[in-house]
Parts: sequence; C-alpha cells; structure tokens
Amino acid sequence: MDEDNSLTIEAYEHSLEKYNAAAIPEVIGSVKHWVDISLSLLPQGARILELGSAHGRDAAYMEAKGFEVRRTDAASSFVKYMRKQGHDAHILNALSDQYGGPYEMVYANAVLLHFTAEQTKIVFQKAYETLAPRGLFSFSVKIGDGEAWSEAKLNSPRYFAYWREQALKELIESSSFEIVLWEEGHTGHDNGDWYHVIMLRSSES
Repeated sequence: MDEDNSLTIEAYEHSLEKYNAAAIPEVIGSVKHWVDISLSLLPQGARILELGSAHGRDAAYMEAKGFEVRRTDAASSFVKYMRKQGHDAHILNALSDQYGGPYEMVYANAVLLHFTAEQTKIVFQKAYETLAPRGLFSFSVKIGDGEAWSEAKLNSPRYFAYWREQALKELIESSSFEIVLWEEGHTGHDNGDWYHVIMLRSSES
C-alpha cells in the first residue's frame, strides 16, 4: 500500500503531457451539473480551495463564474504548468499539508479516488477545519469495489480506491459533515461511473 500516496503523485509528476492529452477539455455533462449546483449554494465571489487542480480546467470554469479559486496540486509539474498559463498556483499535498483558509468550499474532483478510506477520513477532517461555518466540501469518487493499482493512460502506477454507496455514506456519517447532494454520473470518454457529492459543514466550530 502506498500509505503516503507518493507513488501516485510521482506518476502525475512525470505525465503532464499524457494527462492533458487524455483529459476531457471542458466541464460538461454530469460534472457540469454537479459543479453548477455546488456553485449555486455559495455566495457570489466565494473563496474555493481546489485540491488537485491538475491543468486547471475546473478552476477556470469556476473563476469564469466569478469565484475566487486557490489552485493547488501535489504534483509540481502541474503547478508549474498553471503558472506558465498565468495563474497563481500552489503545491499542496492533501494528506500532509495545511489547507489555510477559511474557504466557503473545498473542491476535489477525481482526487479522493487515490486515497484509502483512512486517508479519506484525514482529508474530510482537514476540509472541515479549513471551511467557514456552513461551508461545503464538494468531491467525486469512482463507483466500484475494492482497490487496485493501474498504469492505464499514464503508463505509470497509480493507486485507485472504489466505493459503493453504503460504505461511503457510513464514512461521511462518521465525519462532521452532512450530505446535501448525492448523484451518480458518467464523465464520458469511458472514464467510468462516479459519485458526485456535496457535503455541508455544521455551523459548530
């Protein structure tokens, strides 16, 4: 098991061009629906922390809607890429680094799928601590069973965890969040089926 997620980060570190070539270039379909609902629940101009911004597609979409996005990624190659595009971007390891804040939303699209259940609990707690009262944590994970290492698309090993509804909801119930949206969606390009989730932080500190 890649307990600190370093092998997965290394795979992204050296695969920027392959990732960009394989990525869906626009926010569309079920992802757009989920993101739009997330943004509709925020005040205009709200601050958003994005975990795993990659090449910045989702951040650009949210920024175009008038929101302030802190772009971050654990892979320095993606951070350098976004900076070359003229964006302010920061290296941030979702498991080991502090998130700063407060933010009105933490957003993580296709990030938690690389974490074990215990690591996901760590991210939930860090997100809770960085969010303003009644802030949102909006994330996606892949639907499926078990866990696996895969070299698909990037030709480098990445860890994947798959989730079923009961197990994920039990994990959420053990956290300090409540679910405000739960949807199933398909991202296209044979990228599998996903849970798109929006969670609300309680107003209690």
